[in-house]
Amino acid sequence: MTTEAVAAFAPLYRGPRWLTGGHAQTIWPYALRIARTPLRRERIETGDGDFWDFDWLDSDVPRAPVVVLFHGLEGGSDSHYARALHAALSRNRWRCVVPHFRGCSGEPNRLPRAYHSGDHDEVGAMLRAVRAAVPDAPLYAVGVSLGGSALLNWLGRAGVDATHLVDRAAAISAPLDLNAAGVSIGRGLNRIYT
Repeated sequence: MTTEAVAAFAPLYRGPRWLTGGHAQTIWPYALRIARTPLRRERIETGDGDFWDFDWLDSDVPRAPVVVLFHGLEGGSDSHYARALHAALSRNRWRCVVPHFRGCSGEPNRLPRAYHSGDHDEVGAMLRAVRAAVPDAPLYAVGVSLGGSALLNWLGRAGVDATHLVDRAAAISAPLDLNAAGVSIGRGLNRIYT
């Protein structure tokens, strides 16, 4: 997307008057005490001898849509945005699954393999595992921050074949220029996030 195209969309968002600035809007959700929704953990063995932990929000509705949430850096199913999504989906009787990237489920993985924003193979493999578990349900993928970057990477590489696994996809706050983001997060007030 060009700078002009981004600028055309910029006026559409207006933060609340009482919550001005990007830092306040980023930090405020942590103050909200969103209750935990009961989740079911499933361990998926990977082809390389390791595992993923998937946390499922179940539904009593047959063939209820499933939202796959790829978490951000060091995030997981207990992240504030995941809790908020679980609460909203639960009210609508949808399902959700958070596939934890390796090392992020609260238990060390067996292999010394780290996840990263370009880990498109891992995202594709996780989506195939979810699709196998829910073959007849509508499947929507959402990635937040680093998870959004990895999801976009997979979507770009999969192209039209992505439609065999997911019906729709979205990325939220994905760092599109990782070098610039890495430099920026180490400067000034941004260091609070590191």
